[in-house]
Amino acid sequence: MKSCCRLMLLAALAVMCWGTLFASAQQAAKPLTEQELVYLLQKKVSSDALANMVDSFGVTFQLEPEVLDRLKKAGAQDVLLKSVERKAKPIKSGVEATKPESATPVPEAVPPAAQQHMELGRRRLENHDYEGALREFTEAERIRPQWEQVFYHRGVALAALGYYSDAAAEWKEYLKVAPASVDKVAIQQKITDWESEASKIAKVRSLLNQGDQQLKRRDSGGAVQSFREAVRLNNSVGTLFALAQVQLLVGDYKELARTANQALALDPQSALAKLYLADAELRQGNTEGSMGTLEEGLALNPYLAYGRGLLGRVLRQRADQRGGRQKQTAEIGGNANSAEERNRLGWVLWNGGHFRDALEELYKATLLNPVEDNWQCDLAYARISQRDTAGALAAARQAVRLNSESACGHHALALAMEGSGRHDQAALEFQEAEKLSSGLGAGSLLRQGAPAGSSTMDRR
Repeated sequence: MKSCCRLMLLAALAVMCWGTLFASAQQAAKPLTEQELVYLLQKKVSSDALANMVDSFGVTFQLEPEVLDRLKKAGAQDVLLKSVERKAKPIKSGVEATKPESATPVPEAVPPAAQQHMELGRRRLENHDYEGALREFTEAERIRPQWEQVFYHRGVALAALGYYSDAAAEWKEYLKVAPASVDKVAIQQKITDWESEASKIAKVRSLLNQGDQQLKRRDSGGAVQSFREAVRLNNSVGTLFALAQVQLLVGDYKELARTANQALALDPQSALAKLYLADAELRQGNTEGSMGTLEEGLALNPYLAYGRGLLGRVLRQRADQRGGRQKQTAEIGGNANSAEERNRLGWVLWNGGHFRDALEELYKATLLNPVEDNWQCDLAYARISQRDTAGALAAARQAVRLNSESACGHHALALAMEGSGRHDQAALEFQEAEKLSSGLGAGSLLRQGAPAGSSTMDRR
C-alpha cells in the first residue's frame, strides 16, 4: 500500500517543474527505487530533474548491468545514469555473512597507515573506482603483509573488473588466514563460481582466436561455427561483431542484419553495428533503408573508414538507380566478382583489426577491377585512417580520373589533401563532393575529417 501511494505521489510530482518537485519530494526524502525511476521516466520526467533527485536522496539498488539496461530502455540520459552510478550501492560480493570488517575487528597489530589505505580502498570500491581500490590495497599489503582484509577486498575489486581467476586466487589466500568465525563454505562456493566464470571467459577467448585464424585461412564455415559458439557462451557486442564479420564474408546478409540488430539491442550507440546493418540492407537491395541506417551510424561516428566506404557505395547505387543505369560485368571490365570478394574480405579483416592484411585485400580489388572508382575510394579511405597520406592521394586521384562525378572520390581526395596540409585545395574538393552528393540526398554526410591528433577514427 505504501509503495502504491508513493508511486501516486511521484506521478503527481512528475507534472511539476523541478523546483516544485524538489520541494515536495523533501517531505518524503527517501532513496528512489529502480521501479520509481523507470515509472518517472515513462511519465516523461526529464533526466536532469531525476538526476537532481538522485543526487539529493540517493537510490536503493545496486548498479547491475541489467539495471542500467532497463533504465536506458526507459529513456534515461547520461546525466541521470552518472548520478545513479555515484549514488548506487556497491555491488556485493555474494558472501554477505562473511565480510571481514563485520566478522572480525581490525587486529591491533595492523599499523595505522595500513588501516588508512584499507579505508581509502573501501571507499573507492563503494564509488566503483576498482583500479584505485586495488592500488590502495597494494599499499596496505606492503605495510601489513598477509592481512586477510587485503585478500578479501582485493578479490572483490578484481571480480568487479572481470578478472575472475585472479579474484578466486585472492580468496583462496583469504581462506588460509581467515578467522574461524567466517563462513568458509560460502566463500568456497563463491570461489567456485568465479573459477567457472573464468573458465567460460577463457573458452570464449579461445573460440574467438580460433575463428580469427580460420577466417585468415579462408575457412569461413569453421569460423562461423567458432563465433556462433562464442556468442552462445557470451552474448556480447564483441562476440556478435566477430560473427558479423564472417557473415559479411560469406554473403549471408539476412543473418548479418539479424546479428547487427542483436548488437544494437545490447548497445544502441554502436556505430559499427549500425554500419553492419546498413551494409546488409544495401546488399539485399534496400538502398533507401540502408541510407537511413547509414546516416544514424555516421552520426555516431563519422570517421570510421568502413562507414565512409559504405557511403560511397550507397551514393553510387543511388546514382545508378536514378539514372536508370545497371552496371554490368562486361561494361565494367576486369574480374568484377573476384574484385567484390576481395573488397568484402578487406572490410572483414579491417573490422577485425587486421589493418595490414585488409589494405592488401582492398588493393587487390583495385587490381582485379581497375576501372571501378568505388574500390579506389575504399582503398583511399583505409589509407587515410592509417595516416598513409601519399597512398590515399594516389587512390583518390585515380577514383576521380575514373569517374569525375565520383562523390566519394572527391571526398577522399579532400580528406587526403587536408591530411597533407593543403587546406585550400581540400576545401574545394569538399565543396565538389557535397555538390555531387547533395543531389543524392546526402550532402551533409560528406564532412571534413577528424581534427589533427584525433583518436575518434578508430572508435567503434
